[in-house]
Amino acid sequence: MQFIRHQLPKGKSLLPRSMSTHVPKEPKPARLPRYTPQNQQILDETMIPGPCLRFFKTKREKKRHDNGNLVRVTIMFLSALDLYTSPARPVNFNEFDATPTIAQERLSERLNRAISTMYTLETLPTKWVTLNHLTIRGVKVSRNLRKCRVLYEPTSAVKRERGNVHRGLQDYTPLLNTLIRSHAQLKRPLSIKFVPDTQSKELDDIFHRLEAEEKSQDNLLLQEQKSQ
Repeated sequence: MQFIRHQLPKGKSLLPRSMSTHVPKEPKPARLPRYTPQNQQILDETMIPGPCLRFFKTKREKKRHDNGNLVRVTIMFLSALDLYTSPARPVNFNEFDATPTIAQERLSERLNRAISTMYTLETLPTKWVTLNHLTIRGVKVSRNLRKCRVLYEPTSAVKRERGNVHRGLQDYTPLLNTLIRSHAQLKRPLSIKFVPDTQSKELDDIFHRLEAEEKSQDNLLLQEQKSQ
């Protein structure tokens, strides 16, 4: 008996093929550009330090759908969306110039009372740090309630005496810091610094100049009325 030999194509077999358990992988999401067009424009126009570049990279955000599955949603091309964005803080942002919170106002009032008590009860090491030679303009507290600035202005117009006030406050800042914190009965650490108040002086000068101009204009009007 002769067997008929069949020629099978290459790679084919007569054995039955078992069922495959291979699960097809989900397609990978499209690769995002490293920087969005807005951030790329900023990087082209401004020199940014290397460690800060990570803040400009494109980020993905996780979003939960109704079925409970987490999917990734890419935040791209925000310029095409009508969104409200708050402006970034300037580089020279000063937290002491921002609108104070209730906690900041309460602590500043407490420190102001402590300063008044200190000048009333304590004997200070030099006359140049007393209220006879300086005026306390205000007290400002930082957002984290850990730093405080006491704004002062020397009362004397003599340059030498004003310099003595500045040097006296710099030399005795640690002592004044301890006295103020003890009279305020503070439990948490607080750094207190005496800072010359230049803004109030500039505003006072502008106010006095405007007041003088207004008086001169009033005098001119009176003279014109009398001449008529």
